[in-house]
Amino acid sequence: MAGFPVFVLSDFGTSDTYAAQMRSAILSFAGYDTPVSDLTHQVPRGSVPSGAFHLRACLPFLPPGSVTLAVVDPGVGTERRGLAAQWRGRYLVCPDNGLISFLPSPVCLYQLPPPDPSSSSTFHGRDWFAPCAARLSVDPGWTDSLMPLEDPVLLRFPEALSIEGSLSAAVIHVDGFGNAILSIESSREIPAGDLTLRWPGGSRPLMRVACYQEAQPDQAAILRGSQGFWEIAFRGGSAGDLLDLTAGEKIEILLERSGR
Repeated sequence: MAGFPVFVLSDFGTSDTYAAQMRSAILSFAGYDTPVSDLTHQVPRGSVPSGAFHLRACLPFLPPGSVTLAVVDPGVGTERRGLAAQWRGRYLVCPDNGLISFLPSPVCLYQLPPPDPSSSSTFHGRDWFAPCAARLSVDPGWTDSLMPLEDPVLLRFPEALSIEGSLSAAVIHVDGFGNAILSIESSREIPAGDLTLRWPGGSRPLMRVACYQEAQPDQAAILRGSQGFWEIAFRGGSAGDLLDLTAGEKIEILLERSGR
């Protein structure tokens, strides 16, 4: 019988066969009928915060019972631990380096058994994490035999702060369209009206819209994006390029322009 679907995320890119080798390791353990799909392999090299963002954004939309294998692992070969996580009926296998940091609580965490001594010290994604993800795919109850992990490595999420008529936040991702996704959850209200965007590169008016097409040409717009956060966008253009915004950039939204 085929295992539950396995989804794969990494910073390996697509110019090498590394991602395919991980998929092959999953199929070899879980069976050739197990669905294996790529989420992305374009996480910036070694960027654990970027990987953590992608996991928070996509896991709610993956089917219950599925397993996500996430390998952004600059510490490969060191004594950093491996973990399995259960979150809202979905499973995750990854190194314990902060990739689970942005998932809303509660998250059940388990420590993976150590890698086999024959594993490559430079490719734990294939030789350690992929077989563990495959095992969870065919036997979710495997977590019952694992030791709970009580002290995971956690990164600090850049919370949005309201201060005297302004909202301070950070760019947490710039997507392939150039939309700058902010650390402001879409459940938070941003009023319409006179808004101003400030960032290290300058200041300009900001228009709140419901969809990209509502924005005026050459007008910076802010809207609720599909990934659960507010984002800054340009109709037919790239906010990342036009405003020189990158992940980690601090921004401020002034809720009234007058007198500021």
